[in-house]
Amino acid sequence: MGIFDIRKPRRFHHEYIYYNQRKERLKAVEERAKASPGMQDASKSAPTDLHERMHGIFIGATRHARRRRERKLAGELVLSYGVIIVLLVLLAAIWKMLLVL
Repeated sequence: MGIFDIRKPRRFHHEYIYYNQRKERLKAVEERAKASPGMQDASKSAPTDLHERMHGIFIGATRHARRRRERKLAGELVLSYGVIIVLLVLLAAIWKMLLVL
């Protein structure tokens, strides 16, 4: 009955790109040390730290976002194409109205 055997699909295996097991274990050890008596509670700032860390990871991974952030930090004016198009349309409308007068 080899003709009617149904092959099993390949099992799903996903390896995380931004996951470091050693770093997570070290963080857990630090959290336990901070939670010991005499240390301050570190859980208050944990959500912001996680947000900042994740934001930094994704900004660094995307080339266009990293360049935009660098330009913004350097003090350059960052305009999107939509803003530029709207300004051009407004300038064209004003110019047309001035020519009519």
